[in-house]
Amino acid sequence: MPKIEGAIVIAEGGENAMIKTNIVQAVSAVTGLATHKIQVFKMSNE
Repeated sequence: MPKIEGAIVIAEGGENAMIKTNIVQAVSAVTGLATHKIQVFKMSNE
């Protein structure tokens, strides 16, 4: 089974600091990744 080294999340509201923090915490809880290995970016609707 592959080892997860990091995560990138593209999400609506990804520019909002509170939403970004909540997403990072959720991904960390599910994957066991350190928070500095998770990046959250704003979803573009183009």
